[in-house]
Amino acid sequence: MSEPDAEPGSEETWEPEVARWRDPEGDYVLPRGLRSLPPPWDEGDWSRIARLPHTGERVAEARRVATVLLADPQVVRSVPEPPPPGTLLHVWEEFHQAVGARMPRTGQVTWAGVDELAGEWREREPPDLLRRHAADHVEVVMLALIRFLRDDTADSVFRWLLLDPDPGRFAAWAVELAERCVIEDIGADPGLALLGAMAVPEAVAALERLSVKPEGPASWDNAEAALGMLADLHDRAPGR
Repeated sequence: MSEPDAEPGSEETWEPEVARWRDPEGDYVLPRGLRSLPPPWDEGDWSRIARLPHTGERVAEARRVATVLLADPQVVRSVPEPPPPGTLLHVWEEFHQAVGARMPRTGQVTWAGVDELAGEWREREPPDLLRRHAADHVEVVMLALIRFLRDDTADSVFRWLLLDPDPGRFAAWAVELAERCVIEDIGADPGLALLGAMAVPEAVAALERLSVKPEGPASWDNAEAALGMLADLHDRAPGR
């Protein structure tokens, strides 16, 4: 973290050039797809999510939650990457935590609340250049929060499905969603784990598609993980 009397570096003077967006439905920061998530998905509280029963109603709800992460174009937005060494990313995470503590539900996150937090950060003593930068550029910080919430929500959906004793029963719809999320690199690790746990032919075929590299649909790391999952399935096959 920068010292108060330190010369500004590339992170402290970086201009992310992210303009403030306005929602036609109100003073909302998060896109409708995220702020309309049902509880407890709208709080990202894994301890509550993990206790949800795997009833037909709850499973259908989880499916809708994962689908909106892929369908709402306002949720799928790129975030400018700050310059090295990346300390600013940790400051963003700290601001995200403050937002979550002040406005725990996605539908509660407003620009008025964000600006109030930013004002408190500017008045902190001793002053800190990186925290001041975050307070002066809350738009890019909140854009990063949208990206984080998208990833974290997809992660929670697949982790919750994995808690079911027979995840293969979700294959008719979950294979496609898991594959698409891995390609989008949201909830990728539990998405791959779910494909492996379902182990039906459709899931294996999805893992094979995801494992293609270097020109495959998934990132290099996710393709490597898909290859590892296929190897595990091969080792677990009857007769091995």
